[in-house]
Amino acid sequence: MNEIDTLLPLIVVFVIFYLILYLPQRRRQKKHKQYVENLKIGNNVITDSGIHGRVINIKEETVTLVLKKGEIEILKTKILFK
Repeated sequence: MNEIDTLLPLIVVFVIFYLILYLPQRRRQKKHKQYVENLKIGNNVITDSGIHGRVINIKEETVTLVLKKGEIEILKTKILFK
């Protein structure tokens, strides 16, 4: 019984860590993945570095954005979820 008493606080901390940090992060990742998969030409997006642009071409892993002064091709994973 004494061994369980010593492990119980560690187990409680692990469960709280899982519920507070891991589950919300997983939900955000799932929403981001769905958002990126549903991108369409003409959508306005923001990259993780703060660049605003409009989608003009979509490839398997990259997206081409048109900016005020030219175009840029970035990875889909670098687009922020709004």
